[in-house]
Amino acid sequence: MLLTQSHYIFIGGLPRTGTTLVRNILNRFDNIAICGETQYFGNPKVITSAWQTILNRAENEMSQLDSGIVQPVVSARWVLARIGDISTDEGARRVVDFMFDQLPFEIDRAYWHWLPQNVDRAQFLSRFLASDRTERALFQLMLACYAGEKPIRGEKTPAHIHYLPTLMSWFPNAKFIHTFRDVRAIFMSQKTKKATQENVNPRLELIRQSNLIYEGYMATGIVIRWLRSIQLHHQYQQRYPNNYYLLKFEDLIRDPETELRALCRFLEIDFAPDALEMKVVNSSFDKSNNAGFERLSINRWQQFIHPITSKFIVSLCGKHLSQFDYQL
Repeated sequence: MLLTQSHYIFIGGLPRTGTTLVRNILNRFDNIAICGETQYFGNPKVITSAWQTILNRAENEMSQLDSGIVQPVVSARWVLARIGDISTDEGARRVVDFMFDQLPFEIDRAYWHWLPQNVDRAQFLSRFLASDRTERALFQLMLACYAGEKPIRGEKTPAHIHYLPTLMSWFPNAKFIHTFRDVRAIFMSQKTKKATQENVNPRLELIRQSNLIYEGYMATGIVIRWLRSIQLHHQYQQRYPNNYYLLKFEDLIRDPETELRALCRFLEIDFAPDALEMKVVNSSFDKSNNAGFERLSINRWQQFIHPITSKFIVSLCGKHLSQFDYQL
């Protein structure tokens, strides 16, 4: 096992690509602690992903906000910056109080439920005041609190695939795992999850009245994000050859031991057979206690997707589906 004092692992990719499964696998290792979603950098709007795809370059959050062209992202970093100036004692206290008590729904994710229940507020504030008071220091402290004594720490937020340049500037030796999946499977899984979701905005509620319109609306957004993730893959592969790793969901499910061994080599950690003893997590279709590497999940989407929607997606993504060895 790596003995580096502070080795970092980050997991990102589109939703429904296995980020939670990979996090749970790695958290079975004795020296690894990867926390749940923080949304620290936020999730770009679809229009932002479309614009960045046109520009064909990897950008961090701040350059997107400064451009004035794309819509701003909703992120913990963005919200906290407006609560207080963390370089001052008073501002730091306001930010920490907000983190523990008042974080808004838009970034109310797994980590923010965990934080006030498991970390002493006064201790968190004391450790932050003793740091260099930067955004990086705040994020690093969040990960350290979750990891405790475990030397390999990290975080899983799907949308952080967009912010690898920032993560690498903050943690130059970090490892980033990009989970990837057939865009049609992502669409069908996301549609199934969202179909019965309550408290949606009135526009989405109206769109859901027509199944085909709803499928077209959702498919368009997912296709844009999927194509952007491929663009980022090619950029990151060249830019961070030793720190970036693409992991296909289908390969992991089909041959988990081979894929986990390869992932361990990339992460520079010893293979742990116990990490393969997983249960189904966060599945849109399977709510049972089946093995987490259920092969039916690879092609289950084919039973449910509308033929017109499938043809629409293939018309936009066919070349890339073939590139990643997906059948058309």
